[in-house]
Amino acid sequence: MPQRAALLAIGDEVLRGEISNTNAAFIAERLFDLGYEISEQIVVSDEPQAIRAALVRLRAEADVIIATGGLGPTEDDRTVDVVAELLATGTHADEPSLEAMKKRFSTHGFEMTPNNLRQVRIPHDGRALPNAAGIAPGFMVRLGGAEAFFLPGVPREMEKMFTDEVVPRLAHRLAETGGPLLATRTWHLYGMGESHIDHRLAGILTGVEGATLHFRTSNPVNHVKLVVRLPDAADARATVEKVDAELRKRIGPGIYGIDGETFPAAVAKALRAQEATLAFAESCTGGLAGEIVTSEAGATAFFRGSVVAYADEVKTGVLGVKPETITDFGAVSEPTAREMAEGAKRVCGSSVAVAITGVAGPAGGAPDKPVGTVCFAICGPGTTRTSTKLFAGGRERVRIAAAYYALDLARRYFDTRKR
Repeated sequence: MPQRAALLAIGDEVLRGEISNTNAAFIAERLFDLGYEISEQIVVSDEPQAIRAALVRLRAEADVIIATGGLGPTEDDRTVDVVAELLATGTHADEPSLEAMKKRFSTHGFEMTPNNLRQVRIPHDGRALPNAAGIAPGFMVRLGGAEAFFLPGVPREMEKMFTDEVVPRLAHRLAETGGPLLATRTWHLYGMGESHIDHRLAGILTGVEGATLHFRTSNPVNHVKLVVRLPDAADARATVEKVDAELRKRIGPGIYGIDGETFPAAVAKALRAQEATLAFAESCTGGLAGEIVTSEAGATAFFRGSVVAYADEVKTGVLGVKPETITDFGAVSEPTAREMAEGAKRVCGSSVAVAITGVAGPAGGAPDKPVGTVCFAICGPGTTRTSTKLFAGGRERVRIAAAYYALDLARRYFDTRKR
């Protein structure tokens, strides 16, 4: 059986919804990819009795507990004290963490107050986990039948500690227990709805031992995850490759990447393969397409820039759209998009340019151009192509959908030219 892992978030601010529990999503995804079964996620208040009750129950039900929060300097940070009480032991200052805190405060000219000492305490029976991104160390202890890890609630501190200190220990634990080995692959798709993806993949795992398929939507893209659990690691990896080949036959070019590959990275890869450069002319998206494409390092190699031409005067004055084009066809039209794209290519000096102009809403729609209507154009070494889409949803959903569609036009531009 897979090892069972439970996640515990401690903090009134998380319980009340003042802070989103992003830590749980980060930890759960990585635990699952390691091969752990996530048995439970819970959130409790800072009250000692609530923390204690959760730990008492989880230590009898889970193999591994990952707890976040309650390691700070204030009176309501009570995690260390509750754990020490459960272990019937006291606490002590972790000397390496204390020295690191003193050095850090001295370097930045901060005065250390008595309550700062609370941050470097761990239970006597605990093993400290260094905090490379902050002050408070985490710690690990044995609680009943469970191995328990206690990490800071601050996401950047938690993520660093979990990756550097917890993951290696949990991977070693799995190797020792000798349970079924996990192999996974996630395919990222654009341009297909979840129901259509499911329909195309119907029966793909028939006769495939130890495999399950999981679907997730994060509009406007979809993700399909394969999980294979088999006693032999080589068999598990071979199963992944076999399913991969069949899935690609069924889905085709809708797949833009796997595992850690992102949509902007897929766009960058396609353009760099052709030694092409990209520019945008954006109206209703207000620069969002450019923001997405520059969200990852390396965009300098292919991205020239965006002209955010929201007002008609900018479309005509900067991009060179003819005033009569807007008068005759409207700002939201394929002729206007065509001239915007050609203007962006000229102004930015790119080899490919995409234009976006539309009605994001909630107002501004008309019977012939309802809210959600967006016109596109892409120009490059060949002829300029135009298209119109009608996107559903509110303003932000329309803007995001339009930006992704424009990016996909750029991603697939050279492929479609070959057909």
